[in-house]
Amino acid sequence: ESSNMRFDLQLLDFVECEKDSEKIAISASDKDLTWNEFKSEVEKVKLELCQYNLLKGHPVIIYGHKEANFIVSLTACMSLGFPYIPVDTIYPIERLHKIAAIVNSAIVINTIENKIDFESKNSATTYYLDDPIVYIIFTSGSTGEPKGVQITRDSILDFKKWLETDFNFSHKNIFMNQAPFSFDLSVYELVGFLLFGGTIVLNSRELLENHIEYFERLKRYACNTWVSTPSFISKYLLSSEFTSENIKNLETFLFCGEVLPSTTAKRILNNFSNSKVLNTYGPTEATVATTLVNITQEIIAKYPKNLPVGFVKENTVINLLDIDSENIGEMEIVGDNVSIGYFKNEELNAQKFQPKYEKRSFKTGDFGYFEDDMLFFANRKDELIKLHGFRIELGEIDKEFTNNKNVNEAITIPLKRGTEVMKLITFLTVNQEINTGTLKEEISKILPYYMIPSDIIILDKFPYNTNHKIDKNELINIYKCC
Repeated sequence: ESSNMRFDLQLLDFVECEKDSEKIAISASDKDLTWNEFKSEVEKVKLELCQYNLLKGHPVIIYGHKEANFIVSLTACMSLGFPYIPVDTIYPIERLHKIAAIVNSAIVINTIENKIDFESKNSATTYYLDDPIVYIIFTSGSTGEPKGVQITRDSILDFKKWLETDFNFSHKNIFMNQAPFSFDLSVYELVGFLLFGGTIVLNSRELLENHIEYFERLKRYACNTWVSTPSFISKYLLSSEFTSENIKNLETFLFCGEVLPSTTAKRILNNFSNSKVLNTYGPTEATVATTLVNITQEIIAKYPKNLPVGFVKENTVINLLDIDSENIGEMEIVGDNVSIGYFKNEELNAQKFQPKYEKRSFKTGDFGYFEDDMLFFANRKDELIKLHGFRIELGEIDKEFTNNKNVNEAITIPLKRGTEVMKLITFLTVNQEINTGTLKEEISKILPYYMIPSDIIILDKFPYNTNHKIDKNELINIYKCC
């Protein structure tokens, strides 16, 4: 049984207790691999890497998209004690070069061309720790420079335990992967597949554009676990074929990375009445996620405007800092799941990872509040704006628009001149023709005048960035071109 051939990070090697399995381990954009074949491929890459005589703790960059060898390579790196650094082809090649210069890696594994580039002058580089770094994911900072989030083995094992106890992940999970590996949302599927002996189905960005082919892939591999951002699933929910009658195996929908609108949760439960909708919250700096709740029809009815992001995981604490009159404060995460810090960025580490507790802590820049022992996301610092002296939470505007049954999605963006907010623009996708003037009149009966957007723009679909989140910068460009 493949559950006994899972990847075990504590041993940094495969565990073999029974006969090798012919069960599919990976279905990638280029080929499928059984667990037998997957293990064999990993051993080949390990042997190849060992020829370079790298020190344990040497960072290895993996460049590619959704090829089977991407997972083979990162698994080989974990097994050998090399921190892996995923760089997806969705980013320009300059990002690869910039990250390579930052980490001084001697190795870049190119999974598209199936080759290894070696730079001998960097071969002595090592970042070995007693608690080894498993991966470094580079996210975009506010300065535009990538910042590397370092996640260690102990944090991954803590995450694995949570997935086993609260998510009930096992070797039976067949994960439908959307997120690129350079986005930490994909760690749900990676850990769920590697450490439990499940199956992971990878999908290229080209395939994601073809919903018919995508649905067929869901059915062909009997995928039962969907992982994505909430905005990613919204376009599929528009299809009459996205139902349990047509796609029979889907039973768990897992979300992270964005606010889950109640309208999205309702549609999923209507289309897949026996499914679980799991809402989670957590930054990259806290190993994917920190809270979990199963969104039921009862929860939607009780919290129709703002769904909870869940209960805080065991052995972790979320403090609310500088709480205001509405009991909203900035969220600070304390626990074993917190990163050891940004790679070689002591100035930012001093601001965000303050060593004031027995366990590591991280100031998220997100605001939230607790109700019924559950955490609720309020806003990010950059989503709390002032217009003409009035404090405005942009998400509140979006929620009122999506209360209209003809509106699928809404996102409100402040148009700025320098740091000053000049006006608000709301972008919508709709399921039938709608008069924006009438819609604005309806909203003005609910929201104060200073929260009414100056312009409402209806789009066929929202643009998405490389992490499958709505691309706000591109929305501003669209508005300026209108």
